Amino acid sequence: MDDLDVKIFRELGGPGSFQWNVRETYSAIAKRIGVDEETVRRRLKRAEKLGSIMGWKMIPNPHLIGCESVCIDLDLRNEEEKEESLRKLKQVNGIIKILNYRGSGLQLTVYYPSEIEFQAIKEQIWSACDPKSEPAVWKVYFPSVDSYKFKTVDWMIIREILEDARKSIDPVANSIGVSIRTVTRRLTGLINQRVVYLQGTPRFENFSGLSCVFLLFCPDFTKKKRADQAVLDEMPRIEIFNTSPLQYSTFVTIFDNLAEADEFLKFVQGLDGVMSVKMEIMRELILIQSWLRQEVTKRISGNLCTGKTLCGQSPREF
Repeated sequence: MDDLDVKIFRELGGPGSFQWNVRETYSAIAKRIGVDEETVRRRLKRAEKLGSIMGWKMIPNPHLIGCESVCIDLDLRNEEEKEESLRKLKQVNGIIKILNYRGSGLQLTVYYPSEIEFQAIKEQIWSACDPKSEPAVWKVYFPSVDSYKFKTVDWMIIREILEDARKSIDPVANSIGVSIRTVTRRLTGLINQRVVYLQGTPRFENFSGLSCVFLLFCPDFTKKKRADQAVLDEMPRIEIFNTSPLQYSTFVTIFDNLAEADEFLKFVQGLDGVMSVKMEIMRELILIQSWLRQEVTKRISGNLCTGKTLCGQSPREF
């Protein structure tokens, strides 16, 4: 991936690592980065063909299913048991995303409905991983979805495109028995209310160079904002970033070699207010959508009356 590829990928994976428009057009991306639409289309198709990007998933806002979200960054005590730990983690309900680093490190994204249940999830994680020290845990903030008038058809649309966020509208409409116009209108509502976001699935072993993750700890709110902006200004090849308003920020960026990554690490360590920086090399991004699919299916079943008729309405009257 060259600099232009990174810019395109970041437009689909950002801003702030959350791209709320899961149907973002090539023309809109092209306009923002100053190239033509065909260039964006060609670059993305090439990345998919070469296996650098395996597809685009859709992730629900945690508030949609009554949850909050945290990230957990940890190091395993026994690196040799990492594959077995990953197998166990994939079975823990609530874990939706795993950044698997080279070596003993992992970063997990967890959805949880209550503090009591989060403690139970933590116990399962600790049991699966046996961390060598106390992991870093921080909350990920999402916008409220309370103002959106949710309908069963919305859950059905989410279920249909959960695995392929950019799936054609026609088969979605046919599968759930509504019109193309209905699917388009309801998707627009989901996008506008930030109910779902887009998640690319990069294959890091197919990238030239190194994809490095930087985890910054900066407890001073004002200094943290300046440090986050300094990182974004200094490094144009940032693929994904998540800058929580409190304490922690994560940046994923591409370097040509390890020496270049180490030089950038020194720059970040010298920023005012940054208390610590952890640099890892990405091995893979693991998305776990089986639990999310179960949660979506529960909500469809809970509102479904009979067949394709939802709560007394004709399938085309939503």
